[in-house]
Order: sequence, then C-alpha cells, then structure tokens
Amino acid sequence: MAMKTADSQVALAGGHTVDKHPKGLYVLFATEMWERFSFYSMLALFTLYMQNAEEGFGWSASQATGLYANYLMFVYASPLIGGWLADKKLGYRKAVMIGGFFFMAGHLLLSFRSLPVVYAALTCLVIGNGLFKPNVSTMVGNLYPEGSHLKDRAYNIFYMGINIGAFTAPIVMEIVKSRVGNHPAFAVAAFGMVISVGILWWFKSHVEDPKRADIQAKAASDSAADTESKEGEGARTSPTTPGGMFAANAPHPRQTAMDAVPERNRIIALLVIFLIVIVFWMVFHQNGSTLTYWADDNTDWDVSGTISNAINPFWVVTLTFPLVWMWQWLDKRGKEPSTPTKMAMGMTLSGLSFFILFIAAKSGEAVVPQPDSYASASFRVTQRSLDFMRTEGVPESVLTRLAESKDSEDKPIVKDRKFSRDKTFSNAFETIKLNLKSEGISQDVENKLKEAKIEDGELASGGFSAALERTVQSLRTEGVPDDVLTKIRAHRDKTFTGEEKLSDAVSRVLSADEAARHNPVTLRYAYLFLVSPFWLILSYAVVTLGELMLSPMGLALVSKVAPIRMRGLMMGGWFVATAAGNKLTMIGVFWDQWMQSTFFAVLGAMALVMAVVLFLLLKPLKKAMPGV
Repeated sequence: MAMKTADSQVALAGGHTVDKHPKGLYVLFATEMWERFSFYSMLALFTLYMQNAEEGFGWSASQATGLYANYLMFVYASPLIGGWLADKKLGYRKAVMIGGFFFMAGHLLLSFRSLPVVYAALTCLVIGNGLFKPNVSTMVGNLYPEGSHLKDRAYNIFYMGINIGAFTAPIVMEIVKSRVGNHPAFAVAAFGMVISVGILWWFKSHVEDPKRADIQAKAASDSAADTESKEGEGARTSPTTPGGMFAANAPHPRQTAMDAVPERNRIIALLVIFLIVIVFWMVFHQNGSTLTYWADDNTDWDVSGTISNAINPFWVVTLTFPLVWMWQWLDKRGKEPSTPTKMAMGMTLSGLSFFILFIAAKSGEAVVPQPDSYASASFRVTQRSLDFMRTEGVPESVLTRLAESKDSEDKPIVKDRKFSRDKTFSNAFETIKLNLKSEGISQDVENKLKEAKIEDGELASGGFSAALERTVQSLRTEGVPDDVLTKIRAHRDKTFTGEEKLSDAVSRVLSADEAARHNPVTLRYAYLFLVSPFWLILSYAVVTLGELMLSPMGLALVSKVAPIRMRGLMMGGWFVATAAGNKLTMIGVFWDQWMQSTFFAVLGAMALVMAVVLFLLLKPLKKAMPGV
C-alpha cells in the first residue's frame, strides 16, 4: 500500500485525511479549553485578591505585581522540564494527565486564606503547567504529517479553544466572587481541571491509538524505505511512543525542504525567534497586572478589573475564524505570508495597541479634578501621588506617615488602598467591619461581626441609620462589648463615599490640624480619573490581532521547524522565552510611579523596536526555515 503525496486527500485509519482535521484536534481543543478556564480563573482574581484587605492580604500593587511576574516566569519556564520528561520518560498524554492533577491541587489550595498555602498552591500550579502546557500543544502537532499545510490553521483552532476557556473564566469569577467571595471562586477553578482531565481520559483513543499509528507506519514504510532523512531513525520508533497518531510524526515518503536544512541552523533560527518574542510576552502579559489595575481604577464602568480579563479572549474567539479564512484565501492564491512575517506583523500591532492606551491615559491625565466631582469618585494614594504632593510643598514628615503608617494587622492605612463609594447597606457594613478590624478587636468579637448581617438596601435611598441600629441591638444580644457598639454607631451618619473614606484614613495618620491642611491636596492627587471602556476594548482588539499572528504561529513554527527528536524540548524552549518575558512584566512596579501615559508609551515603543528587528531578520530566518 503506497502513501500518496501530501497534496492529495489520503484516507488513513480512522477517517483522517491530510486535508481534513482529525477528531483528536477537537478532543485536545476541549481539554485545553477547560484547563485554560481553570488557569485564567486564577489569573483574573490573583493580583486584586492579594491587594484585597478583607479576603486577601492587603498587599500593594507593586507587591502583587512582583509575585505575579515571578509566578508567570516559573509557569512558563516549567514546560522546558515538562517537555523533556514527556520526550524521554512519560509520553505526552501521561504528562498532561499528571499535570492536570497538580493543577487541581493548586486551585483547591488557593481556596484557603493563608500566605504559606498561597506559595504552596503556586508551586503546584507551576508543576502542573510544566507537565500540561507544552505537551498538549505538541500533541496537536503530532496529529498531522510532516509538511502539512493544515498545521497553522489547526493551531489557530486550538488557540480559539484556549480563549473560549479564558473568556468564560473572568465572567464566572466575577459572578462567583461578587456573591460568595474569592475563595469559593478558586475552588470553581479546580472543578474546571476535573472536566479537562476527564475529557482527555474518556476520548484518549482519538489522540493515542497504537493500532492507528502502526497502520500509518506500515503505509509509510512501504514507499519511504530509501527516502528517510537522518531523523528517520527516531521517526521509525516514534509511532509506538505515547505521542499520538503522528507521534514524533511517522516516517514521511519524501524529503522536504526543511529536511535539507541542518538541525543546527533550524535550532539557531528558533532561538532567535524566542529572543525577539520575549518583548511581546513582556507587554502582552500586562493583562493580569497593570491592565487589570487600569480597568479597575481608570475605566468608567460598573464592574471590577477582574472582568477586563475576558476582553482579550473575546476578541480571539471573534477574530480567529475570519483570520484563518483570510490565511486560507491567501494560501490558495500563493500569497500567504510566511510564519516569521506574520509574527513581525503581530509584534507591530502589539506595540500600536499600547499607543491607543497612551492616548487614553493622556486624555485622562489632562482632567483637572473638581471638588464637586469627588463625591462619586474613587481615590488611591500611590508613590506618584506622594511625589506630586511633595512638589506642592507637603512636608516630608507628613508624606512619610502617609506612606508608612500601618494598622493593627500591619496593613497600610492610606498608601496603595483604593477608596471607593459604597452603594448598599451591606457594602457599608463591610466597611465598618474592616475599620474595626484594622483598629484592633478581639478574635471573638471579629468572629461575631463576621457572622452579623444587616438588612440590605441602597444607601442613596436612606434608612441606613435605622438598619444599623437594629443590627447593633442584635450584636448586643450576641455579647459584643459596648465600646465596639459605640464605634459602630459612629458610622450611622457617614456617606461612605471614597472622598470620606480617604479623609477618615488620613485623619487616623495625621493630627487634626495636619489632616485639615493637607486633605485637599491629598484628594486632588489621589483622584482616579475615568475614561471610556472603548479605549481598553479597542486596545485589546488590536493586541489580539497581534497575538493571533504571533502566539499560535509560534507554536506552529516550533512544531514545523524543530528536529523531530527535540520537538518537546524546543516546545518547552518557546515557553522559556515566554517565561523570560513574564519575568520582565515586573516593569509593572513602575505603574504607581510613572505617569500612566509614560508607562504605556514605553511598552509600545519597546514592542515596535523589536518588530523592526524581526522585519530586518526575515531574509535569513526564511532561509533557515524554508516553506514556513
């Protein structure tokens, strides 16, 4: 039985043809979709959770950004080890299954409030990602024969599965978090991994079928005995490995242009690509830190920054098929750009997306806050705020106290906390509880307050004072001391605006005279301007086009260019480049120091510089990667 050329429709075992996507692609699509739901549920919550003074740990934005950057660095470095283990020891599907169980453990641990447990959870998530992520991506490539023109489009479809999970995650997390809190939301993320692992186990025959691999190996060997490349020795044994239908890809009947390129040149070309895309990952993965802060503080909508993490995957799901169709249309006319060219275009678009946010930030920074707008505004005293206050003549001693004063739980009283309007009785009562806790109350009283309820209603409609008094009487019967009840009653005439909350916090740090003198300038420079959500949505649309031309193309590039015997390792190398970029997301520590327009301009300029470098290197890269 002779195998025909890759340009014809050849029916293989199980109904797979080289011009039709196999069922295994859709199994891996669903597996990855639920894994990404789990992964992005955690990321959508994490930085804001760490800053949350009630459920989290009251960290500053810089602290949360630092841990986020280090976590992502290890997350995307771990596939180098996970890919090697799959290549040499475990096989791809087994590695993915083991990684899934580590993911479950990590998300479940995050459902408990303890800083040591957080670090243990992050460790589990890093191990899980290392075993899961590179190997499920490699399994996609192994579904297709060498030289298949379907690989690019397969990875685009696979990438859409990733983003369906990523899109639903922040929406579900916003709903769960708002109703029952952060910790149950992390538990929901663990459930997503249960579904992911279950799908891969139940439909394993579509991605790992030894009989099918043997049929393909026999079909290929009948016509390819004298045309095997140096890599054929590894390919001859590969059909029985755990990689899938084309595991390490079965021997192919003819030598391709890629086979003629020395392995060394192919590896060097991939390493060059890896180095260049580090900058892409540095700017792109601001989405879980500084872009979430921008969405939470400076975007004029009535949701938290968590929900903004759904915008990018929404655009991926929306734009993937039109983009795949366009590449197919160009391919039929022989005009489809090479993979490196697509990646250079993607880097350019990524840079431009940050200049859209630069324009938005410039417009917001030009707004001069007026006292009559403070009642509905939110406030945050950052290092940038303190620097501006210094130029207004505020004494250094005052700035030091505003920056360094801590409450009884060692959490900042003023600096880096967000002060926003409470809209309901229950929101206001939670503010009262938080104030009492920060002033120092016994554990017994804290527990009684935690269980206490207040009848809900809109603060704007009035009636809060009466509702609070009824709650006070209920707390008295529970044995809450009179001095605590007096402090609760003191809040009955409060307005619970961000302006009032910040002013109260300042008065806890400064003397009455100092607070009265410096409160106006503090409010002015802590004021959080708001711009239309249009800017963030548009920016994400542009960066998503860039992402679709770069990230899935990079996965396909590794699958097509890497020597067969090193494919898992080189796929891990792609994620190491991602890890380096994620470590560099640490640039987000300047978010509260630089003007936001400056921050966006720096990121955009860096991406555009690397786009130019990639365009300049296209000719030698194409020579080392013929046919891609």
